[in-house]
Amino acid sequence: MPEQREPPRYVGMFKHLDKKGGFALWLPTGWHRTDMADGHHGVIYSPYPGDLNTCFSAEKKKLRYAVLEKDMPILREGFEAGLTSMPGVEVESRDESVTSTLITLEARFTFLEGEARRKRWVRVVYWGDGQLILIAQGATPDEFDYWLPMFFNTMMTVEIY
Repeated sequence: MPEQREPPRYVGMFKHLDKKGGFALWLPTGWHRTDMADGHHGVIYSPYPGDLNTCFSAEKKKLRYAVLEKDMPILREGFEAGLTSMPGVEVESRDESVTSTLITLEARFTFLEGEARRKRWVRVVYWGDGQLILIAQGATPDEFDYWLPMFFNTMMTVEIY
């Protein structure tokens, strides 16, 4: 029988504010921050110090053009091409939405990274000429499911300025 873990518990939350990127994240207190490599504007937080296989990341990109509702077919095509290019991908769910100010594409899926099967939830948000890529990832599908309540809270409380 697999070992039972207590569910993750909130002991507090903190706000990561990225004024330059125009977004904020609400994250569980105690998660460990890693800045993205040069050439990327974003941040990665993990419940485990020094291990980014389970993490939540946010990366802002400024596009050369504003994204409009009429761009949805090409955005969808590119998003799908990105998903299907991943080794061993198995897509669990997809969703998209268009409002007067935001366009959102998202998917939950598993994929292979070397020998490891990982699980990810990707949400890409477009507004004006901004693109925000949000990724919640578990080192394994079980690890993803374990942290899902905290991933969900962070994903659903993103603030865009």
